[in-house]
Amino acid sequence: MTLHRTLLLVVFLIAGCTRDDVTETTAPEPEVLPTPMSWPTFDEAVATAATTGKPILIDIYAPWCGWCQKMQQEVYTDAALVAYVQDNFAYGRLNIDDAETRHDFQGYDISSMELGYALGAEGTPTTVFLESDGSYITRCPGYWAKDDFSSALRYVATGAWQHTPYSEFSQF
Repeated sequence: MTLHRTLLLVVFLIAGCTRDDVTETTAPEPEVLPTPMSWPTFDEAVATAATTGKPILIDIYAPWCGWCQKMQQEVYTDAALVAYVQDNFAYGRLNIDDAETRHDFQGYDISSMELGYALGAEGTPTTVFLESDGSYITRCPGYWAKDDFSSALRYVATGAWQHTPYSEFSQF
């Protein structure tokens, strides 16, 4: 028995307390934060799309970007949204600050940085959507709140982008 417990026992005995008078307290459970989505590489996303025929979602980010981190923590932690991405897209990430990593994409040997800009990223975060063959569909620049981003995901995944302007689609 530790010294602390021994002293408590002596105090309770002197005071005439019984075990039933003492309620044990437990520490509160630590807050469990949602885990951000796990991301394959850009090259893995392209390879997955080639075998599955799914459209490609590329999250273009920079490690220092606060809005990128906010999107990872507030949008890509939503279980339903993550499941929708995993079910409907070949997906990956691309670090726009990475000038070293090379990609063989559509016949070009190109760095992550060059590829990010070639895909239309003018800042971070930018989400780019491609067809399964790598052809460009559209991009969502900046931070998007979960509900708005879910709508954009449905717009691409359902193929509505082929026949309906987003302004009409997003009104439903």
